[in-house]
Amino acid sequence: MTLRLGSLCTGYGGLDLAAETVLGPLTHAWHAEIDPHASRVLAHHWPDVPNLGDLTAVDWGRVEPVDVLTAGYPCQPLSLAGPRTGMNDERWIWDEIYAAIRFLRPRLVLLENVAGHLSLGFGRVLGDLAAAGFDAEWGCFRASDVGAPHRRERVFIAAWPAANPPCIGNRRAAPAGEQFRVAVAGSGRAGELTLLPTPTAQAAKHAADDRGRGTYDDHNLWAVVTREDCWGQYALAIARWAQVIGRPAPEPTEPGRDERPRLSPRFVEWMMGLPAGWVTDHVGRSAALRILGNGVVPQQAIHAYTELLAAAGGAP
Repeated sequence: MTLRLGSLCTGYGGLDLAAETVLGPLTHAWHAEIDPHASRVLAHHWPDVPNLGDLTAVDWGRVEPVDVLTAGYPCQPLSLAGPRTGMNDERWIWDEIYAAIRFLRPRLVLLENVAGHLSLGFGRVLGDLAAAGFDAEWGCFRASDVGAPHRRERVFIAAWPAANPPCIGNRRAAPAGEQFRVAVAGSGRAGELTLLPTPTAQAAKHAADDRGRGTYDDHNLWAVVTREDCWGQYALAIARWAQVIGRPAPEPTEPGRDERPRLSPRFVEWMMGLPAGWVTDHVGRSAALRILGNGVVPQQAIHAYTELLAAAGGAP
């Protein structure tokens, strides 16, 4: 029987792509995304799947039940890059996600957020899951663990009803997913490579606002890729990811309005492990950079959930 998938805070669908690889073919029942640009990306890739929109306004009693629920809930209240207002932030919507979990009672819940979540709000999430009768496995995984040229550490959670341990999942799933032509990485482990700064929505905003003046420091992705030597010390990391996902890196910059180079969203899309054009064919540059900066590397999520389900004994 094909499992039915529901998705909250879907973004460009990175967790959904990962779930399809880890769990096998899924029927997409619905997703919930309020960003109009991300919604446009979803409408292209899953044209027949309804978008519930604002999940805080959804009546879960009127929503089709699902077997698997994914949610990459907003990281802004938790990120070390921000003021970390946590549960006092209006973007803290875990309560609404928890309400969906309690009502829908899916067989499997797959969650993702920034590593800073561990020190802010994480106990609340695990406590709520336990109160709802769910067991969970969780852990921190880096995009560089599967060969990406940037660190991007994230916390992933797999949860299921305690009375019904998971018997779904593919323990033998390739860490980065056959769907994306993942191979074993070539020479060089993450610890031996110099990694690029991880794409973020904030850095993307700076790059989108800039007009080619190159005013950002070396911790900003924009500054790195506009150097004259282009890859330089990052060349090995770039080459490794190209081997892993099966296609070379696109040009890191493109001409700006004044013909000076600016960060290319197609390069960021490549860094995030997505098929060419997955986001960039459907929205403009500024929106693409923001959506990509908020997204998840599917190969990283595949690796994380494969490991978590194996630890739970849920993979056949």
